[in-house]
Amino acid sequence: MNENEYIGNEYVDVAKHAASSVYEEAEFWLTAPETYHQMIYVLVSLMVAYGITALARNLFLSVKEPDGRVKTFSRRWFMRRSGRLLIPLLTILLLIVGEPFAETFIGEVDIIHVAQRVAIVWLMWVTLRAFVTSTLVRTVGIWILLPAALLQLFGWFDPVATYLDAYGFTLGEVKITAYTFIKAVFFVSIVIWIGKVASNSGEGYIRGSDSLTRATKELLIKLFDIVLYAVLFMVTLNLIGIDLTALAVFSGALGVGLGFGLQKIASNFTSGIILLTEKTININDLIEMNDGIFGYVRKLGARASVVETFDGKEVMVPNEDFITSRVANLTHSSTNGRIDIPVGVSYGTDMHRAYGLILDAANKYENAISEGEHNPKCFMREYGDNSVNFLLTFWLEDVTTGRWRAQSDVMFTIWDSFKEHGIEIPFPQRDLHIRSGLDVLNNRPKSELEEAQAKS
Repeated sequence: MNENEYIGNEYVDVAKHAASSVYEEAEFWLTAPETYHQMIYVLVSLMVAYGITALARNLFLSVKEPDGRVKTFSRRWFMRRSGRLLIPLLTILLLIVGEPFAETFIGEVDIIHVAQRVAIVWLMWVTLRAFVTSTLVRTVGIWILLPAALLQLFGWFDPVATYLDAYGFTLGEVKITAYTFIKAVFFVSIVIWIGKVASNSGEGYIRGSDSLTRATKELLIKLFDIVLYAVLFMVTLNLIGIDLTALAVFSGALGVGLGFGLQKIASNFTSGIILLTEKTININDLIEMNDGIFGYVRKLGARASVVETFDGKEVMVPNEDFITSRVANLTHSSTNGRIDIPVGVSYGTDMHRAYGLILDAANKYENAISEGEHNPKCFMREYGDNSVNFLLTFWLEDVTTGRWRAQSDVMFTIWDSFKEHGIEIPFPQRDLHIRSGLDVLNNRPKSELEEAQAKS
């Protein structure tokens, strides 16, 4: 027998001996009465927990709003969802409380300890399903957090982590392993979720403050988001185990990227900060841009703002356009707005009467300012080809109520007044004089050919 055959036979004998030991231990465990007594105790604890939960189920379901609805993350929402935790909590409690009695009467509690650990993981799973509304965080928790907790409870976490940490590669000064990748997925998901919840909470708190102006609120919300995500980014790197000094090369590459590929994003973000500090444009302002966009500003975002037009469209306008192009803000310092209406009358009209009727139409309009320097005014502008042209100007108290409606109402009033007093609004006319075709043919000069034909 050579050396290789001897070593192979030795390994086979060791494997047979290990398998035989496992078989004998499993046979002893399965035939021991204490095993079945513990399993019966665990089953009874589970049944008692289920029964108590069934009796208390109606108590948790009755917690709801007067209209039958339950708002997400409200106190009643948490109370209703906490009912799902009752079965695993009671199971853990019964297993812990009954452990001394089981040890006294049964003598063994190994299976009860295993059931306790499994019940703790069960409680974590139910908690994720009940209170975590984010699909990403819930999925990461189920596939990463629960297995890690199970390994930790049974004492297998450190060996598995060491095994996973042995597989990886080095990128510069940063070592990336399988264990680091799993930690990065878990912590990034959790931090994104926490950041979203904290951002929404901070935004709601800032918007609910009555002592701040609208522009100040928008500026504080942006600054809060910047600081929040910067802090969460640092915390995430620390949790993953990446040294910040190792990111120097990455930071330089990011700076180059900002200088070339991301310069528009940086420009729009900076423009948004300028808009909020200067307060030239606020939420619900009525604006008109050079490219024809006309509507209300509904949101001032970090990169772009939302303008709602009068035909119901929500246009995303980059913040840079508000800085680099001309924007007319109709409600920046006042909601007053002027409307101009050109009116033409025929030359045979009593001009003084026409002047009075035009001016009176604006004075009768209920939303027009009739006092002070903004009172309606009428001017005779020019003697046109077909009419004498007047210009009526009047101001609205609130231009956001609509300029077209005001212009239409006043023009209808002028039309009715002119019709009542017999004043004509002229329009261009042309007179066409058509000569008879026969006369033209008879009177036209004869050509040389026709004269020659007549002589012959």
